[in-house]
Amino acid sequence: MNRRKGVEGYACAVWLQAPCSRRDKLRKGPRGCSRKTRKDGFMGDQPSITRRGVLVGAGAVAGMFAVGGVAYALEGEDRGLLRPPGAQDEAHFRATCLKCNRCETACPQRCLRAGVLEDGVLNWRTPIMDFHRGVCDFCGVCEDVCPAGSIAGAHDPAQVIGVAVVDRERCIAWLQGGCQVCVDACPYGAITLDDANRPVVDRAKCNGCGACENACPSSSYLAFAGGTDRGINVRAAGKEA
Repeated sequence: MNRRKGVEGYACAVWLQAPCSRRDKLRKGPRGCSRKTRKDGFMGDQPSITRRGVLVGAGAVAGMFAVGGVAYALEGEDRGLLRPPGAQDEAHFRATCLKCNRCETACPQRCLRAGVLEDGVLNWRTPIMDFHRGVCDFCGVCEDVCPAGSIAGAHDPAQVIGVAVVDRERCIAWLQGGCQVCVDACPYGAITLDDANRPVVDRAKCNGCGACENACPSSSYLAFAGGTDRGINVRAAGKEA
């Protein structure tokens, strides 16, 4: 009862202090005002943001970022990374590789790099071919220094690292003609020119040595296009698209 009188007294005070235009709307007195009018107008009964609500919201946002980061890192597990020659059995390679980086350090062509988290959690610090650095000549040094036997047959050029794929949206010859650098660079005759003088890869002859990708000048010529791909790139078998 006392609470009701207090509310009515508060409403009356507000009514008396209100401007004439607003007071006209309140002629019926405080009891004539609807509950919604009292709530929205001058009862101050709006919901407030609590500390708990802020913490819960922040935790939810942080959780979303964490899940997204893990998903991005794990995405690389089936990305089709290029491995040293003789290490194309991905399951065996990841199960035996010690991530010691001896192969990367010993490679005379400097065409190996250590995997980073963007390549996938399970691929972190494992050796990955990087033909922007050098070309694989199947010297077999990576196999010789591997203490776990993860690489076998690296001395044999018949080993297939991957397949060269022409990117027609970046290849200079496909865009405007006049370039055959990859044809001249291939030591196995796996790249020829078609009737329009554009490079075509013979998959049966290509072993993915990376000579064509390493020599391709499109990354400089088309620097404005962004990205790291060149006019011709070596892809892992089954990941050519």
